[in-house]
Amino acid sequence: MSDIIIAFPNPDDSKILRSILVRNGYSIVGAVASGAQAINLSDDIDYGIVICAYRLSDMQYMELRDNINESCELLLVCSPNKLGENFDENINFLPMPFKVVELVKKVGEISDRLYYERKRKKKQQDRGDRNFLTIQKAKELLIKHKKMTEPEAHKYLQKNSMENGDTIINTAKKICLLYGGKE
Repeated sequence: MSDIIIAFPNPDDSKILRSILVRNGYSIVGAVASGAQAINLSDDIDYGIVICAYRLSDMQYMELRDNINESCELLLVCSPNKLGENFDENINFLPMPFKVVELVKKVGEISDRLYYERKRKKKQQDRGDRNFLTIQKAKELLIKHKKMTEPEAHKYLQKNSMENGDTIINTAKKICLLYGGKE
């Protein structure tokens, strides 16, 4: 589950939101009254949700949205009549008054989206690390068996992958298999 920051100017509103979310199993990092405090807290978490009111003690939700940690999403909770025509359709919005079920559902949706985004990025990073190691191993084998320099080995991998219409990682895997190394 994602870490949650509650940013409301009224401490009573924060308490109510906090108790609802804690009862439903969410982790609350903090409840603050200012945008600056929310921004500071968001810098300390990976993947979180900032639940905020339309106006905080020092800024509006738009400024907060533009300054929170990029791995956090904002959930704006306010009356629809405050938004007017300038409302950004891409923002997560929960109109007030709301039912507890609506809040929990909306936070769950955002949390799930953040979870899958984090999982996708980790998978890409892991894949990138593995691919890097495979290419490095192929270069080492080319250096050892074909007496190439590192730049020559790299150029060899690039040239062969292009000539064969294959990716450089697949070419590196083939070289590893050919010369007895593992991927």
